[in-house]
Amino acid sequence: MWEELGWPGVKCIMEALRQVNYPHCQTIRLWKTYCEDEGVRSICEFITKSLTCRLLELIDNKITSLGCEFIGRALKPGSTCPPVEILKLDHNQFGSRGVNALAEGLKQNEMLKTLSLCYCDIDQTGARALFEILIFQKSKLEEVFLTGNHLRNEGSIMVLNGVSIAKELKKIYLADNQFNEELEMLEAIKGCMTRNKNLPAYDFRHNDLKDDGKCPNIFNSIFLL
Repeated sequence: MWEELGWPGVKCIMEALRQVNYPHCQTIRLWKTYCEDEGVRSICEFITKSLTCRLLELIDNKITSLGCEFIGRALKPGSTCPPVEILKLDHNQFGSRGVNALAEGLKQNEMLKTLSLCYCDIDQTGARALFEILIFQKSKLEEVFLTGNHLRNEGSIMVLNGVSIAKELKKIYLADNQFNEELEMLEAIKGCMTRNKNLPAYDFRHNDLKDDGKCPNIFNSIFLL
């Protein structure tokens, strides 16, 4: 479709699926439909009734913190929690308020394996919510994508503290988050890699880490441990 559906179009589709009690929907992918929060509300109403959706991908849809609240509520453990394993909300500018709302459900979710929040305008005030999602003892998270946010040193350190505890995690993406090689930041990276030996993949590209600075020394000490 060349024209955006908007929230009325998305709502019509979700209501139709809900009315016929459609039992086979496992994947919902909406890119740049501009479904906004009202469309998200309809999607959440459908997936909590059908309980079949395993992948929810809502990219560049003008979702705000209110939409995140709907998703967080839908994915909170309970009898109406759908078995979503992959959640992608990239390019929605809901910021730290949005990730705080998401965390209300995700910090106790036992089914989610992939969480992608790239370019969502999340700063250091949202890092605590990400930390709480990561440290949940029964979490099944294997991949967390946070590329293109504004966590900076303070927020990245908080996230890495959570990563150090997340034993199921296989990949963490912190590229382009505006952190640098100040000693506290490098110590957080070293500490994370030292404590979590099950995590093989880190993405720190496009941050202010220089080849000729303090980085090589601290990374050499990491890989020798």
